[in-house]
Amino acid sequence: MAQFLLSGMAMGCIYALVALGFVLIFNATQGLNFAQGEFVMLGAFALYAGLNAGAPYWLAIPIALLFMAVLGFAFQRLVFYPLRERSWIFFVIATIGFSIFARNAALLIWGPNTLQVPALFSEASIRIAGLMLAPAKAAIILITAIVLALQYALFFHTDLGRRLRATAQNSEMAQLLGVRPGRMIALTFILSAMLAGLAGILVAPIFFIDPQMGGSVILKAFIAIIIGGFGSIPGAVVGGLIVGVLEILVAVYVSSVYKDAISFAVLMLFLVACPRGLFGEAVAERV
Repeated sequence: MAQFLLSGMAMGCIYALVALGFVLIFNATQGLNFAQGEFVMLGAFALYAGLNAGAPYWLAIPIALLFMAVLGFAFQRLVFYPLRERSWIFFVIATIGFSIFARNAALLIWGPNTLQVPALFSEASIRIAGLMLAPAKAAIILITAIVLALQYALFFHTDLGRRLRATAQNSEMAQLLGVRPGRMIALTFILSAMLAGLAGILVAPIFFIDPQMGGSVILKAFIAIIIGGFGSIPGAVVGGLIVGVLEILVAVYVSSVYKDAISFAVLMLFLVACPRGLFGEAVAERV
């Protein structure tokens, strides 16, 4: 049982990273970025392209993350910035349009067949507290924990983090206090894209990658956000872990056929019984 929980936590970490990026964008702009799943896919393909070009892992990973940072900035300038004064629904539609564009671009470049990224770690399981776990999954949990710790340090122990939080809380007041909201929002998009890209990089050596892989990930991340509480950063992390653990338990003890159905059933349950999520953050429109 405990071993299955560890495996579920590894996949839950992937959902948590994607959900965290989703929440960062929502808090900063009140917009819903449904292209976050495609950022996962593009991060995985960026790693594949780097390795396929002959770069070693230690070089291909930072190159892929740098590509995602540039993509996040470009996405903010080309998709969000022109619509920043419009209703949030225009941004949502634009992100869906970008998702379609990104999937088709990946289809044209890499084709419809699934591709495989070489394994970074040995396939031999390692023992952790008496439990056996694949090194790749252990690395996912460890790297996610490090990223979350760095994220916490950034937001709560640096001046830049305070500026980011001030922009998310009230951009007009932050501007009066000398903060440049435009720069903070751009940085938020960069961080969000890098988090999604990191999720793609972590999952690429474990599963096959293809242009459609982002769709499933963003749906599970969205479920995680609803469970944890819309707009809550801790909720995004906890919700992602819950979805990942729930999936593996259903796959092991019931059937893998039903794991998606159970996730959506839990989503409906939370929408009915606890619509504000576990962390209870209310969603309100800024005035």
